[in-house]
Amino acid sequence: MIDFKLYAITDRRLCKPKLIQDYVASLLDTGVRAIQLREKDLSDTELRSVAVPINHICKAYSAKLFINSNIGVATDVGVDGVHLPESLLDTIQKAKARNLLVGCSVHDLDVAQKVQVAGANFVTYSPIYPTMSKPNPAVGLKSLKRIVGSLDIPVFALGGITPSKVPECLNSGAFGVAAMSSVMSYETGIDQAKNYLKQIEEY
Repeated sequence: MIDFKLYAITDRRLCKPKLIQDYVASLLDTGVRAIQLREKDLSDTELRSVAVPINHICKAYSAKLFINSNIGVATDVGVDGVHLPESLLDTIQKAKARNLLVGCSVHDLDVAQKVQVAGANFVTYSPIYPTMSKPNPAVGLKSLKRIVGSLDIPVFALGGITPSKVPECLNSGAFGVAAMSSVMSYETGIDQAKNYLKQIEEY
């Protein structure tokens, strides 16, 4: 069910001037097989107009598409799943009732255990390392190992993870890694995606 090791999270502002659907196609060309469409500033109508072509592209590559937060649009478009932040964890059952896979963002063990009980299929745990995009203090590899040992569902390490740090995250028990800014950069993101996948393959 969760058959991917690199979870690419979008930010369309980073891949300009390329259109996000074209950029996602380029990511999938590298071997990425899971995309989280995380464009929180878009209205439902705007999000739907972006999600439809990306969903078609993902299906052509047998890749999974998750939409951040918006269960309604995810259901309407027919994507594989949703990714829920901590503020929406009480909607896990609603998403499951619509036959959506559910990923959840967690930052501590208590919440991680609660989302597993509620039916989440996987979690992202962050930030593992210091990062500009995450205001929370880094949790570190020991905390990652503790989370992994306490859950039965896959844990994706997120936050400040460069390709060179992939082996130590996997060695700490992470099922895979998630990345946003590093893989969405117009100038370097595609090469970085290849580097992540190479590290995962060689682990």
